[in-house]
Amino acid sequence: MKKSDDQGKFLKRLGDLLQKGYSFSEAIEFLLLPKEKNTIKLKKRMMGSLQKGESISSVIHKQLNIPSHVSAQIYFAEHHGQMGPTLSEAGNYLIKRRKNQQKIQQIIQYPLMLVIVAILMMVLLRKVLFPRFQSLYTSIGYEPSANLKYLLHFIESFPVIFSSFLLSLIFSTILFFLFKKRISPIKISITLCKIPYLSKYLMLGHSHFFARELSFLLTSGVSITESLLIIESQSFRPTLQYVSMKLIKGLKEGKPFHECFTSLPFFQKELSIVVHHGQSNGRLAEELQLYSEICFQELEENTNSLLKYIQPMIFTFVGLFIMAIYFSIMMPLFQMMQGI
Repeated sequence: MKKSDDQGKFLKRLGDLLQKGYSFSEAIEFLLLPKEKNTIKLKKRMMGSLQKGESISSVIHKQLNIPSHVSAQIYFAEHHGQMGPTLSEAGNYLIKRRKNQQKIQQIIQYPLMLVIVAILMMVLLRKVLFPRFQSLYTSIGYEPSANLKYLLHFIESFPVIFSSFLLSLIFSTILFFLFKKRISPIKISITLCKIPYLSKYLMLGHSHFFARELSFLLTSGVSITESLLIIESQSFRPTLQYVSMKLIKGLKEGKPFHECFTSLPFFQKELSIVVHHGQSNGRLAEELQLYSEICFQELEENTNSLLKYIQPMIFTFVGLFIMAIYFSIMMPLFQMMQGI
């Protein structure tokens, strides 16, 4: 199950069966029918891990290779008891995530082809047409204007600029993945949360996830301190471990719970206000759940609006690119004709 939609369908069906009264082993037995060799092997591995006493979150994470934040949700469900709904929700999330990935691919695919064609045109112009134009200008004594010189110089040097940018990007990506394990995940999260536009998405995501899981734990009757200790005990999301540790430290120092959030750069500012309001009226778990839903809706709306802008931006870039090529060819001809 390497694809998100396959993993999502499996988790969703697994969650639905658990809500209907199936045990985890019975649900796996039913879903992983012996149709293919890979299915039989997966079933044996999962059942073997369960018999060894491994947790459900560990089994699903290892055998299905699902994202860490989804595994963290399942880990928390083992403590608050909402395993069926959590698996169904996680499955729906993975299915939706796969659809969004396909949507992005469809949006970018055609404009990307136009960009590649435009770059090939630029290379052909630089190698074939421009040398002939320059020899023509020299033979008739034509001197291009300053603005036109800048445009011609840009078109001539663009393939080199683009190649350098692409190589730098590939090299930076390789370096990042090579040294990622040596860099603290907390430092990476703090750095990413300082990037202006990206920080909004990350903070909404962190706020949604933390508020949702804390709400479920509190609803199940666990105290705030015990809930934070449970969140700290998981290893799937190091940022949440760090957050829980800081919150527990703040509580031990005697700070009010809502004030402990002010020093953390991972959350929306509203989360502290929600916590304070929820504690004041005795509805902290309910208000955290409502706030997590608001964050998720806002995250979806921002993502959809971003997808709407991607294609027009690429088309605008390609259009300006082609106009630059057109003017670089036609403007000298027009200027030469005016001088005749």
